[in-house]
Amino acid sequence: MEETKEPKSHIPMRLNILFLIVFLFFAAIILRLAFVQLVEGEQYRHELEKFSIRELPISAPRGRILDKNGVVLVSNKPVYTVQYVEEQGKDIDEEKVADRLAKILIPDITKFGTDKELLKKTIDLRSTLPVAFGKDGTSKLKEQITAKLKAVPKQEDVDKMTDFQLVKTAMYVGLRVRSPFDDQERREVIKKLSANLKATGQQLPDFNNVSDTELLKNAISTNLEVNLTLDKEDRTDLAKEVKAQIRLLPSPTGLSDKSDMDLLRLVNLFGMDIDLRLSEEQRQFQWHKLSLLQEMRSPQLASYIPRRVKVNITQAEMFQIEERRTELPGISVELEPVRQIFKDPDGSAFGTHFLGYINAIKPEILKEYVAQGYNAIDRIGVTGLESSYERFLRGKDGIMDVHVNKNSETVEKTLRRAPEPGNDLVLALDWRFQSKVEAIVKEEFEAFKKKPTTPKEFKDTHVLVMNPNTGEVLAMASYPDYDLNLYYDRKEFNKVYSTLILPNESNQFIYTPYPPASTYKPLSVMIALQEGLTTPNETINDRGGLPVGTSYKRNWKAGGHGIVNARRALQVSNNTYMYEMAVRLLRRGGDNWIKQFSILDYYNAQFGLGVKTGIDLPGEKTGWENSNTYYGNLADAMIGQYDLFTPMQIGQYVSTIANGGYRIRPHLVNEIRRGTTDPKKPGQTLTLIEPQVLNRVDIDPKYIQVVREGMRLVTQPGGTVSRAFTGLPFTVAAKSGTAQTGKSAENALVVGFAPYENPQVVFVVIAPNSLRDGTSSSDATGPIARRLLEAYNELNPGVLTHGVVPPPSETTQP
Repeated sequence: MEETKEPKSHIPMRLNILFLIVFLFFAAIILRLAFVQLVEGEQYRHELEKFSIRELPISAPRGRILDKNGVVLVSNKPVYTVQYVEEQGKDIDEEKVADRLAKILIPDITKFGTDKELLKKTIDLRSTLPVAFGKDGTSKLKEQITAKLKAVPKQEDVDKMTDFQLVKTAMYVGLRVRSPFDDQERREVIKKLSANLKATGQQLPDFNNVSDTELLKNAISTNLEVNLTLDKEDRTDLAKEVKAQIRLLPSPTGLSDKSDMDLLRLVNLFGMDIDLRLSEEQRQFQWHKLSLLQEMRSPQLASYIPRRVKVNITQAEMFQIEERRTELPGISVELEPVRQIFKDPDGSAFGTHFLGYINAIKPEILKEYVAQGYNAIDRIGVTGLESSYERFLRGKDGIMDVHVNKNSETVEKTLRRAPEPGNDLVLALDWRFQSKVEAIVKEEFEAFKKKPTTPKEFKDTHVLVMNPNTGEVLAMASYPDYDLNLYYDRKEFNKVYSTLILPNESNQFIYTPYPPASTYKPLSVMIALQEGLTTPNETINDRGGLPVGTSYKRNWKAGGHGIVNARRALQVSNNTYMYEMAVRLLRRGGDNWIKQFSILDYYNAQFGLGVKTGIDLPGEKTGWENSNTYYGNLADAMIGQYDLFTPMQIGQYVSTIANGGYRIRPHLVNEIRRGTTDPKKPGQTLTLIEPQVLNRVDIDPKYIQVVREGMRLVTQPGGTVSRAFTGLPFTVAAKSGTAQTGKSAENALVVGFAPYENPQVVFVVIAPNSLRDGTSSSDATGPIARRLLEAYNELNPGVLTHGVVPPPSETTQP
C-alpha cells in the first residue's frame, strides 16, 4: 500500500520573516537614536534650553496721588534692594551667605528678644549659633535636660491618658496642638484662670484675645486642671504623634555624645529658659543674620522667584555687595520703586492719617490676593487711600520670559509684556491748606499744652474741614503725627515705632467715637420742632435745671439762663431747654416711653450719626450706641452725653445742617486718571467723583433754618464762642461743646460753617481730655477754628466773602 505524505508546515518560515521585520524595525530605531544623539544632540540640547521657560513678573509702577492742583503728594522713587534667588543645581550654604551679608548691611533691628526667643528663631530657621558653654556649662545643661527627659511619660502610658493629659504631654514634648477647646470649654478655662490669678493678686491679661494654645499654656503653668474632649480621630492621631516624638527623644545616657547645639535643640523643644552666653554685640549680630536668613528662606515663594532680603540699602552697601558677589551666591542688587511721601516745606509730616502706606502681603491673606492675580512678592495698600484705592493704584505687572537650562542658568531673557503704571488719584484738597492746618494744629496744641490749667491727660487734637455742598474733604489733620516715609525705612521705623507711630497710628476721624456734647443740641432742637414738641418762638424759664424722672438734671450755668427759646437755647448752649424737650417726648410715649429712643436713632441716621458716612477710607466705624434706656438717658442724649460719634460723622452732620438738609457722602478723591510715566503730562481722566446725596433729611427746611440762625447767634455777642470769631471779614455759624468723659479731664469741641449766608466750609475741631472744670471749650478749640478759616480765606480769596457755589439740589440724588 502506498504511504500517505503529510503536508509541510510554513510556520517556521513565517516566524523567521516576522523576526527579520522586528529586527529591522529596532535596528532602524537604534540607528535613528544614535544619529539624534551623536549628530543632532547639540542642536536638540540647545532647543531644550531655549524652551525651558519661566515667567518672571516685572513690577509695575504704582499710581501717584496728587493734590487738586496736580502737586504730587505720593510718588515712587528708585531704591537699591537686595534680592536672593536659589540657583538650582548649586548647593548654596544660605546660612553662610546670610552671615556674610549681615556683616555688610546695617541692621534695622533696634530691639532684641530674649535668648530663649533667639534660640527658637534659630531652630525654626534650621540655623546654628556660635555657642560654647565649656565643660562645666555643658554638664549643667545636660543635668537640666536630663530632668526634663525623665519626666517624659513612657510610650505605653500614652493610650491611658485623659484628653487633657495627652494634650499636655504633646505640648511638653514640643508638638504643636490644634485648638483643643470648643467655645464652652474655652469660656470655662478663662473663668477659672481669671479667678485663679485674681486670688493670687496677679494682673489679669485679656484672655479673649489669646490663642487656645497660649490659654492652655497659662492653665498648665498655674497647675489648673482643664476639662476638654478630643474627637476620637483627633485623639488617635495625636497619640500617634506623641509616641513618635517620644521615640525620637534621646535617653538621658544618650546626651553624652551630643554637641552644644544638639543640646540647645532639646532646650528649645522643652521650652526651657537659657543663657546663651553671647556678648551684646554677638547677640545683635545673630538677630540681624536671622532676619536676613528668614527673608531668604521665605516659604511662600517659588524657588525661582527672587526674594527681597532688604529694601532701600545705601549706595555704600550696594558697592560692598557688588565687590563680594562671588562670596554671595544667589544675591543680587536691583533697583525697584518704593513710595515717597510729600513733606511740608519745613520737613514735617504730611497727610499722615489719610494717605496711607503699602507693605508686603501677609501670609494669612496671600491666597486671596494670588487668586486676584497678585504675586507673592507684591506690596499692597495697608491703610488710608493706598488701601481703599488699591485696585486703581496697582499697575499691571509686565512679564519677562526667562529661558533657563537644566542647571537653572539663564540662557536668554525676552520681554513678553511691558509693565503698565497704576492710575493716579487727584484729591479734593489743596496741599497748601492741608499743610497750613497741620501747622496750626501743632502750634495751638503745643501752646495749650504748656498752660498750667491744662490736664496732663491732654495728648492729641483733631481737625476736619469739608465742603458741605460737595462732600469734599479739604483738610484732615491730627496731632501728634509722624512721617509716612518711616514705613519705608525700617531702621528709623523701629526706633520710633513704640513711642511715636503706635500711639498715633489710628485714624481717629473714622475709628474713634467721642461724645458730641452740646454740638448735638442743634439736632435736639430740630427733633423737638419736627416732632411738634415746641415752636421756634416758644419760651421756657430756665431756673438752673429740671426734674427728669427721679433725678434733677442741672444746667451748666448755676441759676440758669432765664427765658430761652429755640434760638436762644443754642446761643447760650442751654441744657434745661433740651431736658424739657426730652421730658415732653417721654411723656408723649406714655407707659411705652422707652420706644421714644428709636425716634432719636431715626433722626441720628438721617444726619449720618451712628451710621457709616461712606468716606473713601477703609475700616470706618459706626460709632458707639449706648445700650442703656433709663428714663433720664433720653435727657442725657438731648445734650450729647449718650451715644458716641466719630469726627467724620459729626462733620457729615454739620454739613447737612449747613447745606439745608442734604446728607452727602464725604470723599477725599475727586478724580482718577490713567497712569503715566511722564510726570509732567497728566493722564486721561477715567473717573470723576461727583457729589453723591445719600438722603434728604426728614426735617422741615424752616426748622433747619431756625437752627442755622441759632448757630449764627453762637458767634455773636452773648454766644459761647463769640470771642473766637470776632472781627473776621466773613460770617460764621458754630456750636461748641464740653463733653464729660467720666474722668478728671473733659473733651472740648467746636463745629461750624462759613459763610453763614452760603456755606462753603464746614469745620470740626476736637481736643480730647483738654479741659478741667470751669475751663471753656472755646479756649482749647476756638483759636484753631479761627485760624483755619483765616488760612482758607487767604488761600481762596473771595470764597468766604462772596460764596458762589449754590447748595445741592435734589436732582443730584442718585
